[in-house]
Amino acid sequence: MLPVLLRIEIPPAWAKPAVVLLVLVLALGRAFAFRRRAAADGGKVSWGAALWDDRWVTGGLALVAAVLWSRGLLDREIDLPLHTYGLLLASGFVAAIWLAQREAARQGQDPEKIGDLAFWILVAALVGSRVYYILVNWSDYFGAGAMVTTRLGRMPRLLAVWEGGLVFYGGFIGAALAAWWFMRRRGMPFLAYADTCIPSVAMGQVLGRLGCFAAGCCWGSVAHTDLPWLARFPRASLAFQTFARRPDAARYLAADGLTTLPLHPTQIYESAGELAIFFLLVALVRPRKRFHGQVLASWLMLYAVLRTTVEIFRGDVERGVVAGLGVGMWTSLAIFAAGVALMVVGRRRTSALAAAPA
Repeated sequence: MLPVLLRIEIPPAWAKPAVVLLVLVLALGRAFAFRRRAAADGGKVSWGAALWDDRWVTGGLALVAAVLWSRGLLDREIDLPLHTYGLLLASGFVAAIWLAQREAARQGQDPEKIGDLAFWILVAALVGSRVYYILVNWSDYFGAGAMVTTRLGRMPRLLAVWEGGLVFYGGFIGAALAAWWFMRRRGMPFLAYADTCIPSVAMGQVLGRLGCFAAGCCWGSVAHTDLPWLARFPRASLAFQTFARRPDAARYLAADGLTTLPLHPTQIYESAGELAIFFLLVALVRPRKRFHGQVLASWLMLYAVLRTTVEIFRGDVERGVVAGLGVGMWTSLAIFAAGVALMVVGRRRTSALAAAPA
């Protein structure tokens, strides 16, 4: 486990120029990409129009920079820890976009639209994963402990993302809704593009779950067997800190109080499973595809089975339990049902088209 990969220290004299430069670089980079897409379509767009088209993203970045500036947070040395979780999550996202764009080009689809779609998927996935977690743990965010004390004062706990609280299923649902909305507005056939993108989601999860292992979140239950791959998480991990707050903490922590007891590394289990799913989709399902939506339906069913299996070994019950089953299991059942329905409808349509007279 390696929660922090390295730390970046920015002196006070460099902080404000660095933030301003970052906003400008991002704004100009997106404007350049917009102009390049317009040129590829045979059009010509001015820099002013390109920047105006991206006004909401640039404006949001500028607003964040202004808040940091006004609160005096840029007048001191900035210590930025580079978390392994964030690095692997970002790496997984970039790898997913790259793979999806390559496949889009191979399928005769527009890779540039995949790049535009990726931004909205990222935002929707982050929001969806957070909302899902808050809904499952409603009392923690709207009950007696709804406020948390920080260096900036007291703030609602729902904004304290450093405490953890991102759920993949919530992120996937949010991303799927955003993708459907975006594709509808751009005239992109949803199921065809979904088949292109969904194997990339599996590969992104391979790296993302390794990030979870580095951070010590999404941990497994205490293993009462002697297995060579079991993991002990140290004090800095979310697993240790959560166990320490439980009334029966002694059941989960080592006698020396420095680590947890040996836990199932469920993050590694899921990462390995997603890698297997990725190769199944790319090597077996995609070459034999008979209808749009088949690759998506296959992933929905395969991932639901994987996630249900992994849930058996999960130990973070704080995610919520309903009727004796974790919320993740219930969601897996719904996802599996959606995959089956999509597969049945797709096959029936294919059979009907094949039986129709020419």
